[in-house]
Amino acid sequence: MLIALMSDAHDEQRNLIKALRCAEEAGCRHLLYLGDLCTVETLQTLRQAWQHELDLVPGNNDYPRSVFAECVQDWENTRFHMDTAHLMIGKRSIMMTHIPGYGLQLAAESGKYDAVFFGHTHRSACATIGHAVVANPGDIQGRYAAPSFATYDTEANSVTITPL
Repeated sequence: MLIALMSDAHDEQRNLIKALRCAEEAGCRHLLYLGDLCTVETLQTLRQAWQHELDLVPGNNDYPRSVFAECVQDWENTRFHMDTAHLMIGKRSIMMTHIPGYGLQLAAESGKYDAVFFGHTHRSACATIGHAVVANPGDIQGRYAAPSFATYDTEANSVTITPL
């Protein structure tokens, strides 16, 4: 199964829609959004453009969080997690968060996760820690480099970064 990974749109809706289309064309049917959509309007754009499974964690610029949580309550196939999410998708144990911090390294080293995903830095990165793939898809906004997103292949436990 292919899962799309996205982060840090910061209200750049054109790039967000482009990334969502690319992910769907690649065969992704699940999206893990790693924070910093920024406004509820961008959250609504995301949901309108993406009709498949959606798990989100808030970023440091997604406020008020209660409004985000209330917004998604009635949306099918959508889950809004606070700060960190621990998911089982297929046979893979996944942790997702926005801000990497020191807990990210501990999570990857714990052996509890096959994959650990984060955003916040606006820079794409991918590494292996223990048996866990650890990745940041870069940002949708394009702050420091070309906008990008990533795909996670649950069968291979691998990540591919895709520039827009």
